[in-house]
Amino acid sequence: MTPKILAPLALGLLLLHTGCADPAYSYGSAGSEARLGAQLEVDCQGYAVGPIATETLLEFTDTSTLNDIYDVAYRIDAIATIFEACEDPRGLFATVYRPITLRAVQAIDAGEFEHPDWTRELVVDFAARYLDQLETELEGRWVNWAWERYYALAAHEDVSLTRVATTGILVHLGYDLPYCLVAIDSQEIHKDDFYLFGDLLVEVSDVIVEDLAIHYGVDAEDLFSGFFFGDWIDGAFGTHTTTNLSFQTIRTKAWNNRWYLQQWWGGWVAEFEIYTSFWTIDGILGTLDATNVI
Repeated sequence: MTPKILAPLALGLLLLHTGCADPAYSYGSAGSEARLGAQLEVDCQGYAVGPIATETLLEFTDTSTLNDIYDVAYRIDAIATIFEACEDPRGLFATVYRPITLRAVQAIDAGEFEHPDWTRELVVDFAARYLDQLETELEGRWVNWAWERYYALAAHEDVSLTRVATTGILVHLGYDLPYCLVAIDSQEIHKDDFYLFGDLLVEVSDVIVEDLAIHYGVDAEDLFSGFFFGDWIDGAFGTHTTTNLSFQTIRTKAWNNRWYLQQWWGGWVAEFEIYTSFWTIDGILGTLDATNVI
């Protein structure tokens, strides 16, 4: 197919959407700024990015050149934009991740965190884990078991796109986040900032729902309303769902599993909890998908 030339404007549009159009961090660090000004050439092969776009994506997923929180925001925006151009389901999580990252950068710049240096490390390390696995997937190598599930679901046409997007959130929060928290030496003094970081995700949930609808035709409002706010629709979701498939539950488990991972004896406890919790929720999503609830 003829390559599409795209200017990555989504980040600027989201800044306006969230009421934050400060150019100080709209386009990231100096290195990112120059690249963002360049247009993106996107070739699509059906509902998948082609070889030209894949090479561009591989540049964005190279974490050895990842600079700072602004570079993270720029890369996530560009990755989402490329995938969206082809409606490639593998990019569903990038579309979800973009407003979350942007809001976190905004909050750091606004001085909303008690420990901003720790929060910057959180944003960069957290994103790097997604970028590493995306690079591995694009290169045709084996990703870890959690991201393998996401990409396997994205490859099946009979799987609900809402399920795929939610699985991406589950992988990043349930699997990546505990290990990220350990890597940046998270302690109890960071707990308030950790929960504030999570609250920012809830704040942009309406943007996530809107972007999924615009770029992928996904109607995730009912599920995400329950997931983020606990506002479950009567008759559609049972108590088993509301207990397990809840943002508050998943992020609390991530913080607790971080603590277990930091104990010399607790690694197996955390890994068992991460694994069993993931597959429990995956089963719930599978049931909701099979019954056409999502």
